[in-house]
Amino acid sequence: MGVITALHGFLGLPEDWDFLRRAGFVVATPDLSDIPPEGDTLLGYSLGGRLALRALANGARYRRAVIVSAAISFDGDVAQRREQDEHWAERFERGEWYSVMRDWNAQAIFGGHALPRRESDFDRTDLARQLREWSPAVVPSILDRVREITIPVLWIAGSRDTKYVAEARRAVSLLPDAKLWIADGAAHRVPWERPEEFAAQLRAFAE
Repeated sequence: MGVITALHGFLGLPEDWDFLRRAGFVVATPDLSDIPPEGDTLLGYSLGGRLALRALANGARYRRAVIVSAAISFDGDVAQRREQDEHWAERFERGEWYSVMRDWNAQAIFGGHALPRRESDFDRTDLARQLREWSPAVVPSILDRVREITIPVLWIAGSRDTKYVAEARRAVSLLPDAKLWIADGAAHRVPWERPEEFAAQLRAFAE
């Protein structure tokens, strides 16, 4: 598999991928604003998945890609989603950290799974910027370009994350060379809910 270039999601940290390093993988964790233009395996989770897809559609050269809990387009109400993102952006800028994180993790999409996060690990202004600038309602859809991604792709979603299961099935039906893994019992944070199974899927995909 070579080096895995791993792009985390919103509120992600480079050390989130340490479980893959412990499993024997070589992992690079670039800043989301500086995705390398080429490499072995591009792995993107959630927000990182959207950015990975955009990079590939724009010509990034990787041997293979793994996309987790991401979508190829946004089909909802754009104004409503942007209002929601602005609400969260303002809370991340000025709200009491414990309360913001409690409410963020309480969203149904996460299925009760939470990752511990310390305020000192983040620039709160940058978190708000990410919500405003990298929202699914802002980042251009790659729906019309997804067939241009011809490298092998492993697309992953958790079975309890029904919206992204549907997105995964749609993406795999459009991609020229794609496999699908639906992680039984997992919600949005598949890599950390099912770390051993996730690592096994990566290893099998590279063989």
